[in-house]
Amino acid sequence: MARRLLAIAMVLILGVALAGCATESGYYDPGRSAGAGALGGAATGAALGAIIGAATGSPATGAWVGAAAGGLVGGVGGYLYAEHRNSERRSAQAAAQSYNYSPSQGSVVDINQVYVNPTQARPGQSVSLGMDYTILTPNNAPVTSTLYREIRVGGTTLGQPYQTTVTNANGTFSDQVNYSLPNNAQPGNYTVVSRVMNQYGSAEKTSYFTVN
Repeated sequence: MARRLLAIAMVLILGVALAGCATESGYYDPGRSAGAGALGGAATGAALGAIIGAATGSPATGAWVGAAAGGLVGGVGGYLYAEHRNSERRSAQAAAQSYNYSPSQGSVVDINQVYVNPTQARPGQSVSLGMDYTILTPNNAPVTSTLYREIRVGGTTLGQPYQTTVTNANGTFSDQVNYSLPNNAQPGNYTVVSRVMNQYGSAEKTSYFTVN
């Protein structure tokens, strides 16, 4: 019985956590979610802790479940990557013309440009990590690609790398994801590694920004 209650509690935790990330536009707002995470995490943890403690007759069990709930919900609210967007810049025909491409050449997987906006940031500030990439295949079929971002400072990866999967037709696409710097981010030069990978190949480019 206790295990069933714990499983139900974790499902509820996940539901609350994901709901707290949504905004009217459908994108994750790191600023709003961070505040909601701090408040929602404490409230959810206390409520679920009380429920589990009462149901199992074990206040200790309720306490650690409550702590886990608060940590998870608050952690999601403070997650560093957010507001991912992917959109077409050039159609398959326009992209093929720009590359002087013909199907006999095989497949093209290329990153056209990468950029960070702004290039100078402060601790706690959000920066936009951009990548324009092109995919062309002989059969002009939709392709599923993995898009990857990694931020490095002083040779060390900062936090967990970001990775998402998108399926696009052939063409050139613009991909952006926001990254909220930790409040204790150290000053210095930061490197952003951007990568696109799929069954036809991969491409990688780096961009840079500075934290003052």
